[in-house]
Amino acid sequence: MSSEAEPMTIEPLPANPEWTASWSAAVHLYRHLVTGGVPGEVSTSLLLAPGEATYSDLTLGYARFYGMDVTYQQSGAYFRGGLLFVAAGLAANAVSNNIAKQRAENQAAPQWREHCAARVVVTNYCVMCFVHGRWLRFAYSNVVDFNADMLNGVCYLIFDGAEPLQLAGLQVPWLVVLLSSFLYGPKRLSALPFLETIARA
Repeated sequence: MSSEAEPMTIEPLPANPEWTASWSAAVHLYRHLVTGGVPGEVSTSLLLAPGEATYSDLTLGYARFYGMDVTYQQSGAYFRGGLLFVAAGLAANAVSNNIAKQRAENQAAPQWREHCAARVVVTNYCVMCFVHGRWLRFAYSNVVDFNADMLNGVCYLIFDGAEPLQLAGLQVPWLVVLLSSFLYGPKRLSALPFLETIARA
């Protein structure tokens, strides 16, 4: 038996078929749009505005970014006894209050909240999300910025007057191409940095 350890080989992780299919669909849609094509409509039972059409109906991860007011209870414990006992009690009480304060500050800080799976419908006017039993409508006219982390399947819509929206999932690469065509127009797709990986594929 050799005293030298044999080099360890690591097998690559198997590709996720759904991710591969979504990426291929995103590339196909991108090429279709930049060469003058239009996205295909899908049927829906939703009541839409005149001239509005539906182009996707997916289940995605949903989250919103905002801070919130958080209250916490400070302990005002009373200690009676020897000097060391009182000092130890006051020190423990101060630590407890500091922990409660820090926990409240962490909870109040702006962060992604409301994480859940949501039905996401994309139309030529807006993104609609069915969350906690109600439909939320995010009109493109209120979007001031749009960005995506294509390789991790996450995109972000930033609004004027509303909390940012995060959508995540395996279908996001395709969704980002579709949303970009509505937000920027097909002629600007090739200039969007987050679509470079799709454009090069």
